[in-house]
Amino acid sequence: MTYSFRIAESAEDFQQIRRLNHRIFSEELGQHAARPDGLLADPFEARSRYLLALCDGEVAGMVCVHDVPPWSVTKRLAQASVLDRLTKPLLEIRLLALAPEHRNGMVVAGLLAGVLEMALEAGFRTLLISGVTSQVRMYRRLGFAELGPAVVDGAAAFYPMALDLQALPEHTREAWQRYGRRTS
Repeated sequence: MTYSFRIAESAEDFQQIRRLNHRIFSEELGQHAARPDGLLADPFEARSRYLLALCDGEVAGMVCVHDVPPWSVTKRLAQASVLDRLTKPLLEIRLLALAPEHRNGMVVAGLLAGVLEMALEAGFRTLLISGVTSQVRMYRRLGFAELGPAVVDGAAAFYPMALDLQALPEHTREAWQRYGRRTS
């Protein structure tokens, strides 16, 4: 399969994003209740940028970022003041979602490399995520560290996590250089 990566722009892009959000976060993870229309809109949608992985014109995966508080990760912290100790500016990464038939290293690497490229070029210093517990090993390998214990949200649980880009692991930096520069 061949993938391309780009920023979401059109109304059709956002319909596909909402469909994938519902498929992953409602049907698969059970974080949100299933909806009859099969669409799940992100409450942060208006202030987020979405990086898409496309295969044959269809959204195969996505991730979004935003740089304006409030942060969704805050609701997963016992003490929101933990964010005050992080190096600014902050960028929150949300909703990493891959259609099951597209779950492979190339899609994840392409999406995360695109986010990392955006973050470094814009001068962000710390990345925030709510990492689903089943993927915490992957997030730790990328360099993220927990900011507190996992918090249940619906049928899913998430760790609040952060990554200081100055402490980016060398293997993550090498992967970014290998997969980066593929977004338009």
